[in-house]
Formats: sequence, C-alpha cells, structure tokens
Amino acid sequence: MDSVQEQPNVKSQETASNVHDKPKSYIKERVISSVVLMLFTCANNSSVPLFTQYIHSRYEDVYSNGTHSSSISTNKQSSCLANASEEAVEVEVRVQQSTSFEILKLCLCFQIPPVIVNMVVGSYSDHIGRKLLFVLPMLGCTCKYVGFILVIKYHLNLNFLLIGTLLEGFSGSTSTFLLANMAYAADVTKTHATRTFAIVMTDSSVSIAIALGQVMTGFLIEKLGYFYPSVINTALILLATAIVIFGLTETVKKTEVKELSPVVHLKKVFGFYVNKSGDNKRSIFIASVIVFALLSIGLNGKGAIEILYQLGRPFCWDPVKIGYYGAYSTVFMTISGLVAIKLGSACVRVEILSVTGMFLLMGSLILQGLASTDAMLYSVPFVASISSVSIPVTRSVLSSMVEAHEQGAIFSSMATVETLCGAIGSTAFVSLYRATVGTMRGMTFLVIAAVVFMAAIMKIVVIVKSPRQPSYDIFQSPPEDQKAQTPDHNQYGTIPKGENNTPC
Repeated sequence: MDSVQEQPNVKSQETASNVHDKPKSYIKERVISSVVLMLFTCANNSSVPLFTQYIHSRYEDVYSNGTHSSSISTNKQSSCLANASEEAVEVEVRVQQSTSFEILKLCLCFQIPPVIVNMVVGSYSDHIGRKLLFVLPMLGCTCKYVGFILVIKYHLNLNFLLIGTLLEGFSGSTSTFLLANMAYAADVTKTHATRTFAIVMTDSSVSIAIALGQVMTGFLIEKLGYFYPSVINTALILLATAIVIFGLTETVKKTEVKELSPVVHLKKVFGFYVNKSGDNKRSIFIASVIVFALLSIGLNGKGAIEILYQLGRPFCWDPVKIGYYGAYSTVFMTISGLVAIKLGSACVRVEILSVTGMFLLMGSLILQGLASTDAMLYSVPFVASISSVSIPVTRSVLSSMVEAHEQGAIFSSMATVETLCGAIGSTAFVSLYRATVGTMRGMTFLVIAAVVFMAAIMKIVVIVKSPRQPSYDIFQSPPEDQKAQTPDHNQYGTIPKGENNTPC
C-alpha cells in the first residue's frame, strides 16, 4: 500500500499541469455549471413521480378492468377513494404490490451498473476531461425518457422501461454527473473556504431544483397526463447538454492515461480504509463510511416507496398533492439545514448537529410509518427539520481528512458506496413494502428508522474517537487553505450531493 500512497503526489503534479491556467474570474464557469446542475436535477428527479404514478395508474387499469386512460390523462379520481369495500381494498393492495415490483426492477437497472462505473471514473477524470463526464449521464437520462415516452405513446409493455433505465445506469447516471460537478468545482475554485457550509449551500440549490420539478410535475400530470411532462423534461436535459457542449469551458487538457489497470485506481479509491497506521485515523475513516452507507441505505429505501405509500390508503393522494408535499418537504428541510449549519455551528460542533438530525429523521420515519391522516403525514418534514445536514456533514468529514490530491479518490469512494448502498436499500425496502402492504404498510418506515438509529450510534463513535487525535481534527482547514491557493492547487471546494431521488 505504501507504493500506492506515493503515487498521488506525482498525479497531483500532473493534474496541476493538466488544468488550464485559470482566468481571473470564475463567475462564468460557476454560473454555467450551476445552471446545468439545476436543469439536470429538475428534469431527472421529476422521473420519480412520473414513473411511479404512471406505473401505478397502469396497474389500476389492469386490475379494475379499465381503459387506457392512464396513458393520456389522470383526471379520474383514484379508485382507492371511490370504493372502500373489501374487494376494492384487495384490488388496491394488488396494485401496490405490482407497482412496487416494477419499481424494484427499475431500481436494479438504475443502480447496479453505476457501481462499476464509479469505482474508477473519478481516478480517470483528470485525463479524459470534464465535459465527457457531464454529457454521458445526460445522454443516459435522455434515453430513459425516450423509452418512457414510447411506452406512454404506444402503450407498450412496462418491461420496455427497463431498456432506457439500463442505458442510463451504464452511463454512470446521477452519481457520475455529481462527480463531474465535484471535479469541475475543484478546477474553478481557489480556496477551500468553509467546506461544510459550501456543501450544504450546493445541496440547497439542488433541493430547490427538485422542489420546482416536483411541483411542476404534479400540475402537469394532473392537467396533461404523463406524455407532455416527459417531453418537457427531455427538452430540459437536451438544453443542459447543449449548454455543456457549447458553453462550458473545458478545464482539463486531455492526456494519455499512463496507468490503465483498474486495480491501481481501485487501490487509490479504497486505500483509505485499509491503509495501516499507528493511530485511529483508519478507524475513523471506516466508521464514517459506515455512517454514510447506512444513511444511503435508509434514504434510498425511503425514496423508493414514499410516493407509492402516498398513493395508497388511507391517503390516496393525487399528483398535485404529491407535488406539493415533495416541494414543501424539500424546501422546509433545506432551509432548516441551512439555518442549523449557519447559526448552530457557532454554538456546537457540526457533528453534534449531524447526530441530532439523525435522531430527528428517525422520529419522522416512525411518525410516517404510523401516520393515518394527511395532517400526520404533513408533519413528517417538520419533525425531520435539520436532518438534511447529516449526509453533507458526513461527506465533509471524509473530504476533510484527506489531502488535496486525494479528493478525487475519496469522492469516487463515496460515489461507489452511495450507489451500491442505494441499490441495497431500494431492493430491501421495496421488497419489504411489497410483503407488508396488505398488513402493515408503514412497517418499512419503522425498519428504516432502525437503520438510521444504527447510523446515529456509529456517528457518536466517530465524535468520541476523533478528538483523541488532534492532528486529525476532522474540521481542521487543510494545508492548502492555510496558505493562499495558487492556480496550481486542485482543491475540491463545493460538493453537490445527490438527493437519491432516482426512479427508485
């Protein structure tokens, strides 16, 4: 491992030479990359309500002997409100089970391929250029929407959705797109600044885009059905792609990749967790990545079933209600997280805020699992409040513990863990929901709360262990920030985080 650890120093010098001489102003690059991020996030995350509600509507038609109206419009009232008989309840349970099975298949197609891609893509990104990492996921997302549009237009078998989703998965999907944003942010950022607040601020812009997409999608589904929202989202993705190709400045000169063996790149990505040292730094790394993994499992599981849960009894929400709730939940929790980080960090360590957020998230999941009225469900984001800081703080912990030349490797590591755990969480909790929807459909949220509780306990271990090594103060400014950075420093300043809002 020692030989592997020496290589980043050489690569750091190569990377510095690969990056163009930075201009005096980075406003143009930052604005364009932010616009691209907002467009992609808004369009891509809108596929969650679109796919879930369309599939649910298709199965309502099947089990209710209905027409193909689901492919055109959703003006009809949900069947779960129209009839409360025992037969109607049984039909609604079968609809939920069939829909959850289709979502499970989409999850596997969407989340398994990026695990392979993300293992090495971060380490290669300094040679192949940033634009390619932006464009590939957007083309994959376009394929997903084209497949969806064809299924709606011609009322094809739902299995055709798997083709476009699988193509998106092999493009690297959301995780690769976010990794491209991390690398590009590093190229156009001079200093580290306040890492945690920068991460949360970037998360906030992503959250706003998600909220806008959810509200827009809810209204469009209600008024126009599923076809036209899909066309609009495809247009947004193509617009973002054109902006990247013609408007985004390439910050890296393409060079030959000297080491093609993926083994070397895998060692760089995962060497943090196996490198032997005489202190507890490795144990903090491992504990932190376990926290990150558990949160990813829980949040992906929650995202996979939340809309399906709202469509079923006793809520029977329509697309507009689902859109409103998604926007309200996202915006409220984002604002709460920003306020907590900005004001609370002056009084307590941000790690304490992170643990508090996890316990609040656990409470909100219990409430969500036991909810029986709309009012109880609307109070879930209020209880969760500052839980949105938990993952950004964990990212910041891992990022702050490594040197500047190791940032690409640590981000690839997190992307791989997040994608793999997303697949595990989606598969496990969608399967659990499918098995318990006829008995206690809220059981899945209670189990997710137990996973979050384990993450909180592990986080407490990190807090207790980290102060014992002052040199590894997890929020100490890295060396490159203690001196005014020159254009030769390649620092990953702002880190956009995926909300794990995928078709899963």
